Amino acid sequence: MKVYLVHHVDALSKEQDPQRHISPFGQKQADRLGERLKALGVSPMRILHSDKQWTIDTALRVAAKLGASDKTEQTNYPINTDDAVAPFMAEIEAAKAGNKGDLMMCGHVDYLLRSASKLVCGDEKRKVVEFKPGNGTTVCLENKDNHWYVTFMWRDDHAPG
Repeated sequence: MKVYLVHHVDALSKEQDPQRHISPFGQKQADRLGERLKALGVSPMRILHSDKQWTIDTALRVAAKLGASDKTEQTNYPINTDDAVAPFMAEIEAAKAGNKGDLMMCGHVDYLLRSASKLVCGDEKRKVVEFKPGNGTTVCLENKDNHWYVTFMWRDDHAPG
């Protein structure tokens, strides 16, 4: 099983857009990320996101590139900065136990950092990866023999052109 942790792309400021949709630049970032993930054969069974507009927009654009627009959904638990990662860990464990396929989470940096740490080393306070905020940084974690490993990372600012 694989878990893809996707930090949202560039969003408009609250002054530019009170709902904070992703910016035109963010749209390009999300599209490029979706194309890259498609080229890698990524095919999550579900693409989760928070209730914030910029994560919704990121998830929808990536899903469209993956041909998975029908697989996006908002989490039924909060995934903001200080929220507990336990519900997400339980969801991952249920998907793994049921052999239900891979999960993708489009979310917020602190929550994603703690989720990666919890999976890889069991301690959400020990940082095991770093996200560059606002550019669609993606971390792929894979479970082998009940151990989680970082198998790849993608940062938009490392992409050519």
